Amino acid sequence: MTTGFPGFDDRLNDVLARQADRSGQSPEAYIRRAVVDRIVRELSEDPDSEVGALLRALEDGTENGAGPAEPTGEFGTPIDDPDRLAAVARTGLMDTGSDAGYDRVVAMVADALSAPSAAFSLLDDRRQYFKSAVGLPSELDGAQEVPLEGSICRYVIDTGRPLVVEDVRLHDVLKDHPSVQANMLVSYLSVPLTDDDGHSVGTVCVWDQRPRQWTTGHIQILQDLAWIIRERILG
Repeated sequence: MTTGFPGFDDRLNDVLARQADRSGQSPEAYIRRAVVDRIVRELSEDPDSEVGALLRALEDGTENGAGPAEPTGEFGTPIDDPDRLAAVARTGLMDTGSDAGYDRVVAMVADALSAPSAAFSLLDDRRQYFKSAVGLPSELDGAQEVPLEGSICRYVIDTGRPLVVEDVRLHDVLKDHPSVQANMLVSYLSVPLTDDDGHSVGTVCVWDQRPRQWTTGHIQILQDLAWIIRERILG
């Protein structure tokens, strides 16, 4: 009996398993990445798609030698660094309400990673503002922000690097965090949105109410989709 992907015969499932293993991903993650790649390709070819226009601009920049900006130091800048706060202010996105373009990308993030919750946020020195999100905890009662002490994304800002947590209840730093104590999440994956000067202005993250083994494939998918947002707000 075939135990692979539904609708695939034994030969296709064997090929799928081999290719996924070569890429260091599970077959499920490999398929999700392939689907995201196709979505991105189709959007980039759609002349009426706002996301497609952004993707085409990104592709042009890559062909001309541009690429993802890297933080200038080993770590990010502190959450209250004046230059970082100025970079957040320059985005002009704090307290600006929903945006269909960002909403579409965040929905793609959730779908691509099979996560019930995803968000694009900006953080100043007082709060985390959800510019776009799906699956926010009911405890927030419709609020679009949380105070900084209730934010896990702040740790991503401080390091300027992805944060990958399979089970926050077992994490030395996060196990006592208010969001964890309130049972708002169990697993968490986040990447920073960093400008050319190394200032992390926000994050793109996903989380789940159950433990998750985040793979390198998951991280790459999140970084790819976060780059779309990064280019739109930081250019």
